[in-house]
Amino acid sequence: MTDSFPLPLGLRLKHRVGTSPLAAPANWLRHTAARLKGAGHPELGLLRQEDALIDAVLTRLVKPDWHCLDVGGHLGSVSYRLQQLAPRGHLTIVEASPGKAAQLARRFVGATVHAVAVSDAPGEVSFYENLAQPGFSSLADRSDRGATREIRVPARRIDDLMGEARVDFLKIDVEGFEYPALRGAEALLSRERPVILFEAGALGDSAIDAGLADQLFDYLTAGHGYRIHAAFDLYYDRPAISPELFASYRRYPYLAFNYFALPQGGNGADL
Repeated sequence: MTDSFPLPLGLRLKHRVGTSPLAAPANWLRHTAARLKGAGHPELGLLRQEDALIDAVLTRLVKPDWHCLDVGGHLGSVSYRLQQLAPRGHLTIVEASPGKAAQLARRFVGATVHAVAVSDAPGEVSFYENLAQPGFSSLADRSDRGATREIRVPARRIDDLMGEARVDFLKIDVEGFEYPALRGAEALLSRERPVILFEAGALGDSAIDAGLADQLFDYLTAGHGYRIHAAFDLYYDRPAISPELFASYRRYPYLAFNYFALPQGGNGADL
């Protein structure tokens, strides 16, 4: 895998820390800083705890032999956590940024790494790498979050990438394009019934079509029989949410930007 766009030193350091034994203390410091930062906005207190709640739910949920798929691998922190929780499973990572994908392939030697974007049709797409805040790199030009660089990358369907492979857990964070990406995983979702962790951002984010998240909710619930929960819903044993609650969580004051989809009668049904 060629490294045509090597990562800046700062990102390489974040990658190293986030995929090492230093990840746990670094996350503790980050969570503490987030709580302190949010002291002046108590209405956002639950959102500030979201990362910690997600990790707590993952710890309860992911089994040691699960096969995990991380779509939107970024700097590898979630991949590293999944590898810790499922040491006897296989890890597959998908990352559209060539530089990040090359770094992930070097770090996760036993994993399968695909340096592609994902969508509901194969081809080639424009990918906008955010040079200031790389976590906002996307198929949309989110220049409101910092300067971007447009590159052309291959796009593939998840079904084509994975074939008949087993997948127990699927994490997807592709900055607003989760719905077309999971439409390209129709066969996998029907066959494997994985637990899904997906992002759905604020309704007021003008750079992303908020309707895609609503379509994804319907696609997973009505189309595939999933139940949707925010991390705090699962942590506190709350029931699955409705489309109306899903929308309200994403209005200010925000309650959640990441959600678990649990298949009825499948993985995670007894959580």
